[in-house]
Amino acid sequence: MTIIPLPSARVFMPLLAAALLAGCATVPPEAGFPDVQRHLAGRVAQHVAWNRDSAADAQAAQAVTDLLARPLTADGAVQVALLNNPALQATYEDLGVAQADLVQAGLLRNPVLSLISAFPTRGQEPPKLDFSVVANFLDLLWLPARQKVATDRFAQVKLDVSAEVVDLAAETRAAYLRHQAAAQTAKALAEMTALAQASYDLVARLAQAGNVNERRLATEQAALEEARIEQAEAEGEAVATRETLTRLMGVWGAQAAWTVADTLPPVPPDEPDLATVETAVIQGNLKLAAARQAVAAKAASLGLTDASRLWSDISIGVAGERETDRSWLLGPSLDLALPLFDQGQPAVAKATAEYRQEARRAQQLAVDLRSQAREARDRLVRAHDLARHYRETVIPLQQRIVRLGMAEYNFMLTSPFEVLTARQAESAAYRRYIAAVRDYWLAAGDLMRLSGGTPLSPTQPTTTQPGGPS
Repeated sequence: MTIIPLPSARVFMPLLAAALLAGCATVPPEAGFPDVQRHLAGRVAQHVAWNRDSAADAQAAQAVTDLLARPLTADGAVQVALLNNPALQATYEDLGVAQADLVQAGLLRNPVLSLISAFPTRGQEPPKLDFSVVANFLDLLWLPARQKVATDRFAQVKLDVSAEVVDLAAETRAAYLRHQAAAQTAKALAEMTALAQASYDLVARLAQAGNVNERRLATEQAALEEARIEQAEAEGEAVATRETLTRLMGVWGAQAAWTVADTLPPVPPDEPDLATVETAVIQGNLKLAAARQAVAAKAASLGLTDASRLWSDISIGVAGERETDRSWLLGPSLDLALPLFDQGQPAVAKATAEYRQEARRAQQLAVDLRSQAREARDRLVRAHDLARHYRETVIPLQQRIVRLGMAEYNFMLTSPFEVLTARQAESAAYRRYIAAVRDYWLAAGDLMRLSGGTPLSPTQPTTTQPGGPS
């Protein structure tokens, strides 16, 4: 080893300076959440907040309490879920993980200090001391490429988190509508049960007078029991849909005693223009945008793997040795991993397969989204037409039949059984109308979810709905 003057160690100062500067990196506390909020602007009308044990968390908790203290609207239920759902809050932590990975990608590995001390077994010579300080030279070379991979991955995570927010908002709105429809249906079926009870009571009185036979009485009783079963099933559905909404809102205890209006909003009078629904979904869907970003991240990772496959570990530094006369030998050191056995082909093949896999997944997602958009569009159109038909034709006709039957009954031109049967038919038509309205709004919500939160159909009621059974 050649003795060199100590000042020549300045050749290593750029590497040491870069290491020191990289070591000063910190993890931003917001972790990309402002970017998520920007993604959601115009897609989700409600406020989103990340619970990180700050003063703002108390404000969010108070907002949830205030919303639950009065009858919930669909927008109110969505707001509670976005502020209070624990699973969504856990998803936000993905931002912190990805942000930390991005900061980590910009750091150099710590230099390695090696010390060797050798003690002579004879004589009075002082201990011999060797040292070396080395750092991976390729860290500097591949630093921009690593940061590019981590940046793409961070962008993907922000899109994934934004998509989760849109999905939760859509799921909560759909659960709210299902609960509204179930409660409204249970109310209609309770009225049908009351009608069936009135019919049975009338037949029972006639049977006691000997005016009807036992078979007719048994038939009426069977109809009453069937009505009771349907009412019980509807009430069970109302309870189940309520609990689904409770879980999505993340509430429990006293907060679970929330209430909602039991009437669905009516469908708009006109059909929305859905000619470009597929294009809107492909352009607006955040999951597809995240999938495309994942493809870009895999492409960047493949490029880094291919470029670094031969020379993955080259360390340079300074080494010193103290001689027995207490003088020092100083000089540069080089550690080089020779690519004799592993030349990186498996790593490149794996990265290539992962890239192709991600690209195919993005392609399949686009195919699925187009199909789901067409399906939701068709469901929306059918439900709109069906609900309008019930509202404008079927229910008014059934109401007219009931009015005419009552008039005839008042003049003793028809039996009370025919009037009760007409009212039951009216109630059944109204129940089917409720189902059609529910299906319309669920399809509209699916379209909004598929398009990343961008509304593709009217979302505000513009007409009044028919009343319940007369």
